[in-house]
Amino acid sequence: MNNRLHLLIEQLDRATEQALASAEALGPRAYVHPVPGQWAAAQVIHHLLTAEKNIAGALRHALTTDHSKWQLASLKHKVRALLLRLALRGPGLRFKVPPTLPPPPDPTTLAPLPQLRAEWAAVRRQLEQVLHEFPGTKLNHTVFRHPRAGWLTVSQTLASILDHTLHHQQQLNRISKVLK
Repeated sequence: MNNRLHLLIEQLDRATEQALASAEALGPRAYVHPVPGQWAAAQVIHHLLTAEKNIAGALRHALTTDHSKWQLASLKHKVRALLLRLALRGPGLRFKVPPTLPPPPDPTTLAPLPQLRAEWAAVRRQLEQVLHEFPGTKLNHTVFRHPRAGWLTVSQTLASILDHTLHHQQQLNRISKVLK
């Protein structure tokens, strides 16, 4: 794993910890909808966990495919990845959950936050293991199809997970303001 990927993992670890701490600070209110029709904090955590788990699985699957068929990232791929980063980092922007991810279950059916934290840590370890297995010569090739931005490289994929987590941190901050 190269230095850029290490840096992204470190940033992702910090963002994940902040998201979990925000939800945990709410205590039992983490399972309460701040207003009707909006997600509870525990649902946000579940969504982030599910998205990362699916991405780790997709990257693991990519490793089993013929590497010679992977496409070198083009300018188009780079522009689309940049637009994704800008969209996710934009304040107050909201997006529908892509059809590849189911909406989170009712908060009353979700596991306790400590269990979600443990599951997320296991998923992160799996993601790191997958990243260590990627051939260094293929890091500039597209390996993951994002539902909105299209094909991304490994580092663009990691950046999208980070940006997705930070995007939902804004949501967790709004939830905390309403419920406090």
